Amino acid sequence: MNDKLEILDKLYDGLKFKDATYTEKNNTCVMNFLYNPDLFKPNDENKKTLYNKFVELIGDYVKYDIKFINCPLDKRTIANYTYSTIMNMFPAISKNFTYDDVTVNIDNMKVNINLRLSPSAYEYAKSLNREVLIAEKLKESFLADFNVEFIKKDDEVVVENQIEKNMELMASIKEAEEKTVYELSNVANIIGINDYTLATDFTKVKSPIENVAICGEVASVQRKTYKRNLTKNGEIKEIERTFYNFSLRNEGKILYCSIFPRQADEAKGDLIEVGMSVCCYGSFREFNGKLNFTANSIARCEYKREEIKSQYKHVNEEYHTVFPKEYIDFEQADLFSVEEKTFDGSFVVFDLETTGLDSTKDEIIEIGACKILQGKIVETFSTFVKPSRHIPKEITELTGIDDAMVKDAPSINYVLPDFYKFCYKSTMVGHNVGFDISFIYFIAKKLSYNFDNPLIDTIEMARNKLPGLKNYKLGTVVDKLNIVLDNAHRAINDATATAKVFIKLY
Repeated sequence: MNDKLEILDKLYDGLKFKDATYTEKNNTCVMNFLYNPDLFKPNDENKKTLYNKFVELIGDYVKYDIKFINCPLDKRTIANYTYSTIMNMFPAISKNFTYDDVTVNIDNMKVNINLRLSPSAYEYAKSLNREVLIAEKLKESFLADFNVEFIKKDDEVVVENQIEKNMELMASIKEAEEKTVYELSNVANIIGINDYTLATDFTKVKSPIENVAICGEVASVQRKTYKRNLTKNGEIKEIERTFYNFSLRNEGKILYCSIFPRQADEAKGDLIEVGMSVCCYGSFREFNGKLNFTANSIARCEYKREEIKSQYKHVNEEYHTVFPKEYIDFEQADLFSVEEKTFDGSFVVFDLETTGLDSTKDEIIEIGACKILQGKIVETFSTFVKPSRHIPKEITELTGIDDAMVKDAPSINYVLPDFYKFCYKSTMVGHNVGFDISFIYFIAKKLSYNFDNPLIDTIEMARNKLPGLKNYKLGTVVDKLNIVLDNAHRAINDATATAKVFIKLY
């Protein structure tokens, strides 16, 4: 297929095939082309020529829609994209790297880029021929030949770490307000998966809240059905689905709840019985002036009331060790024609790389996160973390992170205060978020930070909105959504891809 499509690039000077997106609903394949406005002028005639060429090369079993994307060779545009590429895809060489370290020179259709790197980053990048890989990445998005050259800075810029001297942190311990929680035990799943050990006291909830666990005794339960239209292969079919209304009783108060299980789990709702102690995970929503709870999962359990009064640290007024960076992306800069999607709220999509799978024994070695505001990625948070012991060989093989790469990185007690500030008052999002957040919770408890952020799992979003995938690993989901994930199993790359999944599925 790729060999056939390369023929299209030779039809016109200044035109290059970018990618294609297929929509099953209307059996249409959108074929996207980059063009240089100095060399190519889109019109109906060349669009028709390309259309006929697609039919000749591929066939007419789908409809084709030709899209032309203006891609001028502009120094600022290329510098922005180069800087974004370095920060998001090559974090190992981005230490002390700034936008001013990018120099772009354009000679006809050839672009020469000089990147000034710190001495340690320079040696690392040269040893792995990263200039070739960076040039290839840039060539994928511009109609030009790229040559990338690294230049070593004179001195390693050392930023003195003031965290231990900072009075803001030293004086940040305060007493938390007393709150009631329920400790969960003997959890047996009915619908979905419940892996939470603490539940909120729902009798104290007065306004809508997303993504919380609650518990209580089932006071009533009803099985109901509803009808919905399903479109497949252009045909509309009406199907009947099952849902359950139930109420929970706790502390003498009643909460009305609903759960809409997947088709394969519909019969499992019949296992919910009056008098049963259960825990649920979901969201409080307002309906007809009253708060109701929509559950994503429900399980039998035992629960015990606890009054918690602990100490935790204030959020920093300033960042001290890891400084977030502005996120610059081709599509978000409106350089490509993309659908605008905006929604309210602050979300931090994060991913960790760790020395193993046990949050109580293993350690974090990299944190990558993206902040989303108004439906767009606006900032990134990325850092290696120095563990207290050797990184296992199998982890290095999986992630590419070795002891040499983290030897000069800050330890977690320096990183976590800044990550806490980055996440403050945001909903935290992850792909299989329970795994990553367990590491954050464990170290946060040791360092007296209170990560009580609402959580969203993009695996659950994908299961609900992309039924029928062979699995719901991040690589499978991004392939389905036509999202690029390069250098997987590196925290900032996985976090950025997950953020784009979240935006598309939200």
